[in-house]
Amino acid sequence: MIKVAIPGGSRQEILEVVKKAKQLYKDVISFFVFDVEDNIDTEGLWSYEGCSSEEESVEKSVAMAASGEIQILMKGIVETRYVLKEVLKKEHNLRAQSVLSHVALVNLPDNRRFLLTDAAMNIAPDVNQLYVITNNVIDVCHRIGLNQPKVAMISSAESYNEKMPSSVLAHNISVRFDERKDAIVEGPISLDLAISNTAVEHKGYQGRIKGDADVLVVPSIDVGNVLYKSFAVIGNAVIGGTIVGAKVPIVLTSRSDSTESKLYALDFAMQQVRGLL
Repeated sequence: MIKVAIPGGSRQEILEVVKKAKQLYKDVISFFVFDVEDNIDTEGLWSYEGCSSEEESVEKSVAMAASGEIQILMKGIVETRYVLKEVLKKEHNLRAQSVLSHVALVNLPDNRRFLLTDAAMNIAPDVNQLYVITNNVIDVCHRIGLNQPKVAMISSAESYNEKMPSSVLAHNISVRFDERKDAIVEGPISLDLAISNTAVEHKGYQGRIKGDADVLVVPSIDVGNVLYKSFAVIGNAVIGGTIVGAKVPIVLTSRSDSTESKLYALDFAMQQVRGLL
């Protein structure tokens, strides 16, 4: 049984996700909801506890994660900063890595899937931070069944350019992973060569990643955010994201996310948890 705690979860948009999840996963998932709002569940879909404040709903949810009572923390209608601040408190001992990062699972209409990191958490990571971010996403890959993921360190071009910060960053990270056997990390590499076989053929590119990247690692949140929204808005992709680097995956949702997207993010977190069982 995979157990999920949701601060700010007694809202209609969250209820729809929980209903669909219970239909899809039957008896393998259960939910614990903490909220200042009245309990709107009339079908016994979750265990509910009323709270006096948004902060209390977050505190009680995170406490369940810290005690090992739940395996996934899913943000309901509460502020993300409250959730992350509580997760990072030393007394909870929930930090598994020195850097928490955002990993999104992108599913394009042609069923092409890959991971994107970091589009929502770290603004301008230095080489050491990006190394941890890359390690985080490789760990996620292994949990969801990608035993030797192809990880593309994205820059504007595939040729090293010492005057281009993203190129230097990508090169330095790929060098650090040269000896790893459980992942192929290559960079700098441009987006088209990372995900387009046509571009690879046209340019005659001879790298180890030839349009078949499993992961896109971006040099900054600006690049990641533009890519994320381009895939979603222009590419009509379904995208689900989690914060990783803690001892439990944290599912982020917003009011603007569709039910499908929220459910996709929850399923992504469940895949990560199953990889630990």
